[in-house]
Amino acid sequence: MVDVRFASALQLMLMLALAQREDAGLLSSSELADGLATNPSLTRKLLAQLAAAGLIVTSMGVKGGSRLARPAREITLRDVYLAALGERGLFAGRCDLPHRCVVTSNMEVMFRELSHELEDATLAVLAGRTLASELDRLEQLGGPCSHKKKVAKAGKTAARARRA
Repeated sequence: MVDVRFASALQLMLMLALAQREDAGLLSSSELADGLATNPSLTRKLLAQLAAAGLIVTSMGVKGGSRLARPAREITLRDVYLAALGERGLFAGRCDLPHRCVVTSNMEVMFRELSHELEDATLAVLAGRTLASELDRLEQLGGPCSHKKKVAKAGKTAARARRA
């Protein structure tokens, strides 16, 4: 089974970074759930983990939503990974094997050592990347952006208000 917590948390954080970059304000859990193509319950769980880690700030109510707690250039992918997965990590070994041979007797220890090495390497790579740098890379790839529509709509509303 593939664990999607990190990928979902990273996408959510990049959506908040984009909203911050475009000065689009707070994003609601419903808007984020739509962007993740998932249910709002999972989104709220991710938001709670990210808030507990100090990566985002959330406010409740009709005009509530979430935003990054600090600039995107100061948040590494390592920060997001640890907030989403904690000490569990991506790799889990089996501990339910009967010890019948040298393989099954030592598999748990061998896999634990391997997973620690993989986790250390993963964290090192993620520490070298920030939300801002990854957002730059995504914007170079191009594509439609719903946040730009939101900002454009807000700009049109403000212009109408000035004319009135």
